Amino acid sequence: MESLGVLLLHPFNAYLEQELDRRFRLIRFWDSPPESRDDFLRAHAGAIRAVVGNANYGADAKLIDSLPALEIVASFSVGIDRVDLAKCRERGIRVTNTPDVLTDDVADLAVGLAIAVLRRIPQADRYVRAGLWKAKGDYTLTTRFSGKRVAILGLGRIGLAVAKRAEAFDCPISYHSRSEKPFPNYKFYASVVDLAANCDVLVVACSLNEQTYHIVNREVIDALGPEGVLINIGRGAHVDEPELVSALVEKRLGGAGLDVYEHEPFAPEKLFGLDNVVLVPHVGSDTEETCRAIADLVLGNLEAHALNKPLLTPFSGKKVGIIGLGRIGLAIARRVEAFDCPVNYYQRTKQAYPNYTYYPTVVELAANSDILVVACPLNEQTRHIVNREVIEALGPKGVLINIGRGPHVDEPELVSALVDGRLGGAGLDVFEDEPNVPEALFALDNVVVVPHVGSATHETRTAMADLVLGNLEAHVLNKPLLTPVV
Repeated sequence: MESLGVLLLHPFNAYLEQELDRRFRLIRFWDSPPESRDDFLRAHAGAIRAVVGNANYGADAKLIDSLPALEIVASFSVGIDRVDLAKCRERGIRVTNTPDVLTDDVADLAVGLAIAVLRRIPQADRYVRAGLWKAKGDYTLTTRFSGKRVAILGLGRIGLAVAKRAEAFDCPISYHSRSEKPFPNYKFYASVVDLAANCDVLVVACSLNEQTYHIVNREVIDALGPEGVLINIGRGAHVDEPELVSALVEKRLGGAGLDVYEHEPFAPEKLFGLDNVVLVPHVGSDTEETCRAIADLVLGNLEAHALNKPLLTPFSGKKVGIIGLGRIGLAIARRVEAFDCPVNYYQRTKQAYPNYTYYPTVVELAANSDILVVACPLNEQTRHIVNREVIEALGPKGVLINIGRGPHVDEPELVSALVDGRLGGAGLDVFEDEPNVPEALFALDNVVVVPHVGSATHETRTAMADLVLGNLEAHVLNKPLLTPVV
């Protein structure tokens, strides 16, 4: 395969570049200064039979015309809007992308952005790090994602993956697509405006083309309204960005979670000061697993072109271990299953859930998990149930999530492991000495800390108040208590 000359347009993945260099005759476009690129292409035109680009660096008509021997364009992305497909068809050039491989990561991020916007997780993290929890008290109430009406613009691979995940949060699903799909549990809307008017969260997951350019315009944004949230994990140009910014600043739109922008890497600076917006830098598929899998698929496509072999790109979700399979633990398990995550658990006794793997010790559970979630009640037996041994078993690639109680975790050991790099990361809602949080965590970029806001949504606090009132009324009326403890 050394005879296959491959033009790599940009150094966007070290592993891909290394393997292209090893398997093929690699030509690096950036070896030539921009002002000499035309001469560079002329010098190598006869040797370049393949071009590898991504969502930002594609093969336009000018590049294709300059390469008479070009046979295949392999994109390190799902989107191929930067490839001139008409020119490729005209020349008989094959075009490949990387579908399915990044589907899970992008869908994960869509749900993550929705939760981050509604629960204001980045803002709560900043609140803790700034010392405001200790100085000003509890963080403000937010609103839950569970049960929200989720609408999806584009029910392709990624849209369906988003729907699957949102269903696990008891979210009714609606969608708009070019045609109605055979999913009777999802409500179809023939227009995007109608879709936006009948949802709480609108997720943009369609491909970008002439028809979908600025498909989210002022009319759609106004239909979504001041309580609605827009999530864009598609392409920046799907959204009329000036209209979006105006709506958010004027509070005509409730919030937004954005992974993509019209003029990347430039994001509208007016959004930076808004606390109802979460911004990430086009990282939808930027996980180590997916970037490696995408690279393998690009390489497989090139090899298939040269050797006429089939492609094979397996991928699976993270292994999630849950300490305590009670109500909350089971709710977590159901949700992570929707992300294709195998579920493991530790409990005092084995439970009747054959799809979940039981481990008789917490150390064994941690050793066989990528993410360990603490969801058990606090008592003498579970105090410091996550100790140094458990943390070491979870290891430098593992992540600890504590939504139980602070004393479940030996906090000094946790801090030490995170600072030393012996633990991969942590997401913490609870702490041993609240509202005091270990300040050594504030400088770490692999830690998210929020000020004990697990149940701090308007919906849950209202339900809790109603339950307190119901118990008092039952006591006064000499009726059975709704939730007796003793």
